[in-house]
Amino acid sequence: MYRITAMCLIMAIGNHLQAQTIAINGKVTDQSGKGINRAVVQLKSKNLADTTDEEGAYSLSAEISSVNNMTILSGTDAISLRDGIVTVHCAKPHQVRVELFDIRGNLLENILEKSATTGDFRFDVVKHRLAVNMMVIRVSIGQRTASFRFLPFANGQSTASASTVASSDGKLAKQLAVDDELEVSAAGYVTKKIPITSYEGTVNVTLAMEDVGTCTASQKVNNSASGSGPHDVVIETNSDPGINKGTIYRPEDLGPGKNYPIFVWGEGACTQNGLSNSTAMAEIASHGYFVVADGIPNGTGGITMDRSKLEAMGAPLRAYIDWAIAENRKPCSAYYQSLDTTKISSNGFSCGGLMAQGTVMDPRITTWGVTSSGMKGADPSFYDMIQTPVLFVEGGPSDQAYDGAKEGYQSISKIDVPVMWFSK
Repeated sequence: MYRITAMCLIMAIGNHLQAQTIAINGKVTDQSGKGINRAVVQLKSKNLADTTDEEGAYSLSAEISSVNNMTILSGTDAISLRDGIVTVHCAKPHQVRVELFDIRGNLLENILEKSATTGDFRFDVVKHRLAVNMMVIRVSIGQRTASFRFLPFANGQSTASASTVASSDGKLAKQLAVDDELEVSAAGYVTKKIPITSYEGTVNVTLAMEDVGTCTASQKVNNSASGSGPHDVVIETNSDPGINKGTIYRPEDLGPGKNYPIFVWGEGACTQNGLSNSTAMAEIASHGYFVVADGIPNGTGGITMDRSKLEAMGAPLRAYIDWAIAENRKPCSAYYQSLDTTKISSNGFSCGGLMAQGTVMDPRITTWGVTSSGMKGADPSFYDMIQTPVLFVEGGPSDQAYDGAKEGYQSISKIDVPVMWFSK
């Protein structure tokens, strides 16, 4: 009877180990039940991930043909099986124990019990003298325990599958088939890890919103604007600190996944009229850019041009960047997940070009430039800060900024960054 039972179990294991199916689906919602778009759902132990759609739905699916290479326990401490070798990874010192049981759950041998330091410890199951028999191997790291069935074949090969955990009496008790977790994250929400006990089924997840502050609705400006690009353009302002001194030009269509790069602009003479270059700003926005020009619509006054205080001159543009990045992360914002915060550019006309130069030290800037502006008399240390591509748009030799622009272009050409020059 025992031999018949063992043979049936061997056949069942053999069939089971042909492939492992992963088919997990569900929805990711906020606390009001609304689906969260572009949330990332990961099953890290299997290197699987999916991004939710507009309804918050996701699906993870795979067919893993070999479980001889699997992670039984994952995390900072891990137990894995690779080609018959058990590896125990300790992120910090732990008591490690390896035990062998027969298929009835009786202890055969305690082969390892030691206080292990940080690092990896390996045990070759195939080379053990008991490896000629089907058995269960139980591995413990501190209080965490994982077990798997080991099945030798006549050709010298072997296979294994997740099996059991220990009961309080030292024997083996049936465990759930899976000890794993999903990790779910989305901009503006608290990342959540959900334990799972099966690789098949529906797992719905609710995420709590981060404390990202409140949202202030922008107000449209009664001023028509258009460009040659595919997007209709909206001009608006916002009363929030950081943006309340700027004018926004943006594509009319917003929503998760639009990924509009951010472009900030300094006005000529450093005046603070956000409509000074409205035609150019609308043209840029029509091609899918989120533009903030310094100054409110028809604003007056300006900032003082002073090359010795470039960082202060660039402060307004950097504040617009701060605000845009924060809005992109707020689920309550109209701009939520509409912007590409990895692509940020600054530029400006004449004095506004110095404002753009005042953003060079900001590591978020991915490219910058000047328009009818230059670097005349710039301190050599300024060029040491340049790490990203630079654009010069100049009016020709008759432009009073031309010589300073040429000086800057020639200096930047000597360092290891791309630089582009346009001039009459």
